[in-house]
Amino acid sequence: MTVPNGPLAVEAAGTTFLAGAGKRGIGIPASVYPVDGFTAERDRLRARVVLLDDGTHRVALAVVDLTSVFDELLDEMKHLIGRAADVAEENVVIAASHTFCAPHVFPTARLNGEAAAKNEAVRQAVLAAVHRAAEDAVRQLRPARLGFGRGVCHANVNRNVLTADGWWLGADESGPCDRSVGVVRVDDTEGRPIALLINYAVQSSVLHESVTQDGGRLVSADLAGAATGHVERQYGEGTVALFLIGAAGDQAPYLTANRHTLDRDGARARTDAHEAGHLLVDLLGERLGAEAVRVGEGIRTTAPAEGTLAVIHTHVEVPAQVPPASLSDLRPTRDYPYRPNGTADAPVVVVRLGDIVLAGVQAELSSTSGLHVKENSPFPNTMVATMVDGAAKYMADARDYDRITYGAMNSRYAKGAAETVTAKILDTLHTVHNKPWQGGSRP
Repeated sequence: MTVPNGPLAVEAAGTTFLAGAGKRGIGIPASVYPVDGFTAERDRLRARVVLLDDGTHRVALAVVDLTSVFDELLDEMKHLIGRAADVAEENVVIAASHTFCAPHVFPTARLNGEAAAKNEAVRQAVLAAVHRAAEDAVRQLRPARLGFGRGVCHANVNRNVLTADGWWLGADESGPCDRSVGVVRVDDTEGRPIALLINYAVQSSVLHESVTQDGGRLVSADLAGAATGHVERQYGEGTVALFLIGAAGDQAPYLTANRHTLDRDGARARTDAHEAGHLLVDLLGERLGAEAVRVGEGIRTTAPAEGTLAVIHTHVEVPAQVPPASLSDLRPTRDYPYRPNGTADAPVVVVRLGDIVLAGVQAELSSTSGLHVKENSPFPNTMVATMVDGAAKYMADARDYDRITYGAMNSRYAKGAAETVTAKILDTLHTVHNKPWQGGSRP
């Protein structure tokens, strides 16, 4: 039964569906800089948490403005959120926004001396922000409704280009691209948005490798932060926007501050706009955020039935290869020696939110893989997210291994891994669609 928006929506649906959201800034102390190559802060990194409860299961989704999340930090964040929000840790799903302009939080045993002290200061700042955001989400819990919509935004471009020496990084207007914007809107029963989840296939890397005129590198939430910030300003205090990076392994921002260029003969070069490139972050963020708002305004929310929230964890074995010893060794080539390395385990997590599903993986899938899942999913309202519950570098599609792209070379996965993972995702989605799995079960 379709339930109209309004104060009686929850009662009419026969359930009490609750939602709350919170966000906190990650306060890296000024005394820590320089850290991990960064000299100062351009804009604040944030941690965002949305909490959902259908009366049977409670699920927490968190997005942290980091490039990636190592296992040690992931476990700590899941524990903190689980304890603060009374959520089973297996029902806590955490993603990195994948901004390229954030210091890494390395495992504590990896560093020593001053580097270890600075790393610990950043780690504590991240954990404090996540914990407080979760507490805010609990305080904001109230009867709520869900809805889904999809739009289109031209803020990304395929980054694989053919140079005189082989395939490399750049901007290919004719290459495969997923420009769809998936939006989940979470409203209270008065129709006020509690949270918007934005799923879009683009790396948050407008400022990647760009430096200021004096040579400094600045911390920034980049495109993801600009887009979510735009949405939150449009709706005002109380609304939290979370950016879930899609299958963006080959999807770069349409314009970048430090850009790859080609001349008429296919020769490569780099050009940095320095501080002038900061405007690109704001403009592209505004474009993506405005489309998310436009889509959100057209979403009709309803209360999902009891028992339709679930988090399903599964995994699949995929072919592996030896990753490059150093990224500095990579360059365009027409002859790359892929070296098989047995198999690797690829975790998959599926989050069901009523008739909406989110399929998440650690690896950076390419856009064609994400499109394949969405086009063949039994759920019309399907999102694909990467950098979920950890990070595992690129998992390019088979064609990229044949072309010898950057993503294929810079991977611990071998040709065929992406196709194996997408098949597993679709098999899991069909299983979930046909049976009301309980949270945390393994199909």
